[in-house]
Amino acid sequence: MLHKLPKNRSAWLLGFVAIGAMMMLLARFFAPDTQEEIFLPVAYLPAAVAEAANDKEARLEEFFSLVQGAGDVRVMLGFSGERETIFAVDTTANESTTREEDGQGGTREVQSNNQSQQTVILSGAGGARPLVIREAIPTIEGVIIIAQGGADPQVRADLTRAAQAVLGLDAHRIQVLAKRIN
Repeated sequence: MLHKLPKNRSAWLLGFVAIGAMMMLLARFFAPDTQEEIFLPVAYLPAAVAEAANDKEARLEEFFSLVQGAGDVRVMLGFSGERETIFAVDTTANESTTREEDGQGGTREVQSNNQSQQTVILSGAGGARPLVIREAIPTIEGVIIIAQGGADPQVRADLTRAAQAVLGLDAHRIQVLAKRIN
């Protein structure tokens, strides 16, 4: 016996978006990676990174909306990891050994190790700043594209291929959905 499907398309679209987002999140938890990474939407990133991510999302929306049949497009990028800055450090180590003898002919040796670290500071016309060795930014792990023409299989395929090309993601990390009609 067949069940009747609800006529409310908004509920279906919302359900598909929720399922797609859950699938992307679950894929991160069951991935064979040994590193622990957290999938973060733009809102949870540090301010400078979030601003760059918002700019990227806006550029992708503009770019993807040019695809024939796509219409109005919204993009949400998912990130993993955190922004990390590694600074140059000047390390100084001192090692000393002291030999002590007591009045009864016994001896003992005392070794001491001392290590100090200081961040390397560059001074210039722009002022003093720490020397950066490496800076890692969060990586894009997935994308959700919601387009007016997202119900059309050709538009979905075109948007998926475009996202793969520009973001370097595998197809299973890209979800293209149809935008609800108001």
